[in-house]
Parts: sequence; structure tokens; C-alpha cells
Amino acid sequence: MNKVEIKEYLAKYNTQNKINRLAKLYKGKKVAIYGAGLISNEVFENYDLSKLNIVAVADMKFKDVENREFFGYNCIPSEELANIDCDVILVANLKYNYFLNILDTEILPKSKNEKVTVRPLIKLSFRDLFI
Repeated sequence: MNKVEIKEYLAKYNTQNKINRLAKLYKGKKVAIYGAGLISNEVFENYDLSKLNIVAVADMKFKDVENREFFGYNCIPSEELANIDCDVILVANLKYNYFLNILDTEILPKSKNEKVTVRPLIKLSFRDLFI
């Protein structure tokens, strides 16, 4: 998907309603966002995330960067998700299963966050998976 397609999909997906539901579900919980690519850029730029208690945005692109900031949020390299103080990790990528596999096999095993809740921030619908 390109930037325009992502923007259109997010609008069609009722993204703000989904974010609001996540904010209610995880009220009072510390949330880490995994992924700072096209999806995250569109979501952070165009939607209100203020009701989510976002403690960090994680992405491998922050590994060797000194000034780590993403839309005003603290940024960390992906591997730091193992030890950050969070209750929930929301994967901000449409390839959720790929990133879940990385979390399950490379980042979270035997860490303090091994049992933390991981779910997609934005999830393709069943229909969209085949289009």
C-alpha cells in the first residue's frame, strides 16, 4: 500500500473509533507502539491518540539515532520493548503477524514483557487481506 491507499484505508476503517475503543480498553495502562513507518505516520498525523497512554514508540530505525522523537513521543529501538515499562504493545503495521513473530521469537522471550498483551493498532479486515 502506498501513502494515499493507507490514508483511504484508515478513513474507511473508522480508525478514530478503533483508537477510542483501544483507549477505553486500556485506560490507565502504559502503551508502547511497535512500528514507526507509513501506517504510524498517517495515524499519528491524522488521528487523536491523546487518550492512549503512549510511553514509547519502538522501531529498528531508532537504533543508531541520537534524537529519538516521533510526533512528540519518546522513541526506542525495537529490542528495548523487552524491558520498557508497558502493559500493552500495539503493532502499527498491516503485516501484524510478521511483527508478532519477531516479538514472540526475538524480542520478548524471557524478558519482563514476555507476557504483555500484544495486538494490532490497525488490522486489515478479512476481506482486505485478499484484495
